[in-house]
Amino acid sequence: MRTTSKTMMTKTKTRKTGSLLLVLLAIAGGLHLPAMGFAEEKKTVSVIAGTIFREPGFALSGAVVTLEEADPPAKGKRTRPQKVSTDAHGEFTFRLPASETKFKVTAVAKGFGTQTKEAATVSGVRVDVFFELKPESR
Repeated sequence: MRTTSKTMMTKTKTRKTGSLLLVLLAIAGGLHLPAMGFAEEKKTVSVIAGTIFREPGFALSGAVVTLEEADPPAKGKRTRPQKVSTDAHGEFTFRLPASETKFKVTAVAKGFGTQTKEAATVSGVRVDVFFELKPESR
């Protein structure tokens, strides 16, 4: 016997509705559902993000931001220096393996001075770094 696509869609809707109803009942009852894949997600990355501004507080797009370890280990695993450009809102983001590490974050833009700041990552936490670059004197 052949199942029509309408019957298949009805079965799929019923399954989705049943799953949604189960989740809502669990939330209302305060139940924990790890067996269903709703367990809390482990934090596996650290994030260093921020915004670069120019005077008087306008976002600076197209700036280059470099991230490198402040105190790289003599032996063992090092984080390779990374570079990104800021977006139209002057924002940048680096996603790193979860660890506790100190980094130097350097911001450079054509016609502006360079600025460097330190940022320390904590496992699974976002760290924000903000820069206000001053125009180069000619």
